[in-house]
Amino acid sequence: MSIQLKLSGIEYNTDIILWDRDSYFIDPNNYWSRLVATIAQKVAENTTNNWGSFNQIRTQIIQLLGINPENSVIEPSSPINFLPINTIPSIITSSLTNSIKDKTYDELNNLFRTIIDKSLDESKEFIKDSIISTNLQIVKQIHKSTKQILITNDSKENNKIFLKSSNLEDCFNQFYTNINKEQLSHLLTGNSIFLTKNTFLQTSYLKRGIKNILVIKDMQEILFQEVGEKEIITINIDGASKGNPGPSSIGIVFHKDKEQVKEVSEFIGIHTNNFAEYTALIRALEVSIECGFQNVEIKSDSELVVKQINKIYKVKDADIKDLFDKASSLAERLSSFKITHIPREENLRADKLANLALKQPEH
Repeated sequence: MSIQLKLSGIEYNTDIILWDRDSYFIDPNNYWSRLVATIAQKVAENTTNNWGSFNQIRTQIIQLLGINPENSVIEPSSPINFLPINTIPSIITSSLTNSIKDKTYDELNNLFRTIIDKSLDESKEFIKDSIISTNLQIVKQIHKSTKQILITNDSKENNKIFLKSSNLEDCFNQFYTNINKEQLSHLLTGNSIFLTKNTFLQTSYLKRGIKNILVIKDMQEILFQEVGEKEIITINIDGASKGNPGPSSIGIVFHKDKEQVKEVSEFIGIHTNNFAEYTALIRALEVSIECGFQNVEIKSDSELVVKQINKIYKVKDADIKDLFDKASSLAERLSSFKITHIPREENLRADKLANLALKQPEH
């Protein structure tokens, strides 16, 4: 399953679309601002009997949760754009604990959790009224062409109401509810794409080197087109070093439709094992580009390389960082790229090619 997105003349091929529910399918000012107003009202009712304090607390909560009290518009940096709804009680507690002296932190936190639960229950009708029906058609049209994942920091119960009311229950492969939207890096690998309206969210990911996130303000700007069956090139890679550092080499095996189409066996000089493993990856990508292979799946027995490229491990070594950047840059030139870890016993041919290069007489 694959689909092509066209935006401002740029094409993106993807097998997985992550949808920011609250950007495209829910009117945020109609839903979130009403929910926040309900929460603020209940917090004020349960913490003071003084009218002046009531308005002060109510306004404080509304501003704390990133809603403009004058026009009910959500600020881009509002915590409700990023953080799960179940974190709001602790946010409010931290803000009010110094001004409400007759209750402990834990008492306030428990009180606000009860208030959030009641407010969410009352917000069921809000969410039904806030569904943006025009954008729903896109999901329905492409759901058989690509994997779709729905992301929201709202509660699981309210998301069920949304799905049932919008008739999208069968259109999504996975759902992530009550989630911090800044913690999706495990999903943003390969050619997956996260679609959102939130520029703050995009900036947060770019700082970590994750570029699989597109900000689209108007869904009418984007064109979705089904992609035909892809020609996948599977590539086994391996790097060897005798001495670490010592004489080093690489071995690469290219397969198309399970048939071997190319091999690489090269001596690369005196280096470490990790340097050799990264060089094997870079050489595999360079050859792929030279040969016109656009859809590539790399298999490596180096857990370090695989987890660093997939943004699971950080790159701390300066020399490796240069190799990481080069490999990442080359991978971006392909239509699709994936790298997975395999056991050494499944990488025997690449290992043999690497060792053969070490045994050449001139080395």
